[in-house]
Amino acid sequence: MLRIVGNFANSKIVCFYHIFSTMKKSILFVLLAAIAIGAEAQTITFTGHDQAGRHLQLDRVVVTNLSKGWQQTLVWPDTVLTLSVTTPKLQTSGSQQQESLKSLSVRPNPFNGNAEVYIVVKDAGAVSVAISNMGGRTVAKYAAQLEAGTHLMRVSLKSSGTYVMSVKQNGKTTSTKLICNAGGTADKIEYQGVVKATYIEPITPQTFNRDYADEMEYIGYTIVDGMEVESGRIHHVQQISQAVTLLFNTSRKATAKSPAAVTVGDFRVALSLSPFSLNQFDSSYTFVINGETATTPEELQTIYNSLGSTEMYVRIATKRHKTAENTVDGEPDENANVHTFDQALRLCRIAASLNVPINPEIMCAYTYMDMDRIQAPRFDEYPEFNGLMNGKAWSELSLDEVCAVLEAYGEFVADSILATGCTVKNWNLGNEANFGFAGIGMGAKTAVNPKLAKAGALKRYTASLFSLGWLKRNVWKYNAEEYAAVKRGVLKAYAKLGIDASDVKFSTHIATVVFTPRCSAAFFKYMAKHGYEMETAGISYYPSAPAMSFNKKKLLKKTISRINRKCEIPVFIGEFSYPSGKMEGPFASWNKKLKGYNKDQQGQANLYRDVIAWGKENGMAGIRYWAPDYKGWYSMSMFEFNGKTGTAKTILKNHKEISGQ
Repeated sequence: MLRIVGNFANSKIVCFYHIFSTMKKSILFVLLAAIAIGAEAQTITFTGHDQAGRHLQLDRVVVTNLSKGWQQTLVWPDTVLTLSVTTPKLQTSGSQQQESLKSLSVRPNPFNGNAEVYIVVKDAGAVSVAISNMGGRTVAKYAAQLEAGTHLMRVSLKSSGTYVMSVKQNGKTTSTKLICNAGGTADKIEYQGVVKATYIEPITPQTFNRDYADEMEYIGYTIVDGMEVESGRIHHVQQISQAVTLLFNTSRKATAKSPAAVTVGDFRVALSLSPFSLNQFDSSYTFVINGETATTPEELQTIYNSLGSTEMYVRIATKRHKTAENTVDGEPDENANVHTFDQALRLCRIAASLNVPINPEIMCAYTYMDMDRIQAPRFDEYPEFNGLMNGKAWSELSLDEVCAVLEAYGEFVADSILATGCTVKNWNLGNEANFGFAGIGMGAKTAVNPKLAKAGALKRYTASLFSLGWLKRNVWKYNAEEYAAVKRGVLKAYAKLGIDASDVKFSTHIATVVFTPRCSAAFFKYMAKHGYEMETAGISYYPSAPAMSFNKKKLLKKTISRINRKCEIPVFIGEFSYPSGKMEGPFASWNKKLKGYNKDQQGQANLYRDVIAWGKENGMAGIRYWAPDYKGWYSMSMFEFNGKTGTAKTILKNHKEISGQ
């Protein structure tokens, strides 16, 4: 729900924007306005149709008051958002004349290249300003700690067009439209200083004034085949309740807006030994692919390379050595002897011997972490830097102490891995890190934020829909500093060893089944803004698993397109699988059939092929088929198992052709 408080015909009005989805392929945006001076209720309903009259799912609707100059974007699935903006009255020092200004005032507007912007700040604190074009790309930004008062900034835009300026403070945003008629020298925001003024009325940063005869503009956006399509624009003096149909011409490519250009480079096909491969070979497993037999991990990876693989992969926990039992603190743990540091170095030595790059994933968890499990690291097996913990448990450390240890750990891991002689082009930090990393996250006990220990499963799975601000304030802001610390450590190792790190890329990856496309993009954008800059965004994509989206293929395309557009980085699918039959055991619920793809060997191969083909044209950096040789992956493995012998399925036998390598 979006709540907007403003003035309507000189009386107070409360407007509610309701956004909801039908069970069909349409999403309706409803604007309800209750007018205080009468019993009349005004309802505006938005829906999307294509040229044939078919319903289209709306991604967002941009509502602009052309008379007043404010703009509001209604984005699915924003179901709770309170906005309030008032018009403050300012009195210039030395004068008794009162001047009415908005909290965000642009002079002139429209303008020719350059304009002055006045921003009123009620309380001192961090303020960020951003200017975006109508495609959603940020062209200029500014952030600083500002004192209370009125601040002057000079805006320059080098291209003519319509832009949106947004000012954020304390989790709230004020926006206005900029109309640039002629280009200036560059895209920039320059701070000029404080304007001497005193408050007559306090500011509440997001209220819009609207009169009965104001002219409104409505523009809808939808996603068709991974491309954003803009509706025809509707200009209307809104005076009555009305159903507004936004029309899309999906047959005209001219209406489609490609995602923001991203640099992808060579497409990565990470067909790799899985974290479970070493244990299987140690137990005498054999794999047969197209007449070739692999009895060692080196032989299997060599076959993978011949089928188009471009890199290997290793997942790293902080547990250093294998133990006799698969337990942790007396409790069974299937990951207890899978991701140890010893096993990681063994895989790195294999990569070095085969001259294949390897992608390490530093989980910063003792044995395992994902979206459901925020496990703290342990460093009692690392005398090299364990002293930095000052005898404390991980849960007792301050954020500064946590980051000091993580930086030392990142350097140690990278130093050890690079010393094997392997090549690392991409480092991934964390695994499905939607809700936490390195022991700071939802459900974890930590002195950094004690309230996280009480954040249960309900909060976890509703936060992305209803409490995105809560996630940012209570989880992501700490995780960004943790990621940055590990990254600093990794780069220290390169410098120490004299290895050029200019082309080294960093990422983390999140699960798409619990995030909307908007939330996924918000995650990566937040990390970059708060200290952890990534060259690649990573995601998990399991279309047969339960998720908040019914259409998993559309979810994938919208997620990648939105990350491309909002973050301007490519997306790597760090985990992907699809079953060729019935899933069983702990994955019995992962039996959803994706429309158009049967759960058989051919359907499994076809989906993999189609995702790769689409991704190469739409901002995808690559893909990793998860655990291709793991027997415990049931029908999602690339092998059919008979005892300890795995025979390649269609997806693997034809992998070189399917992957286009």
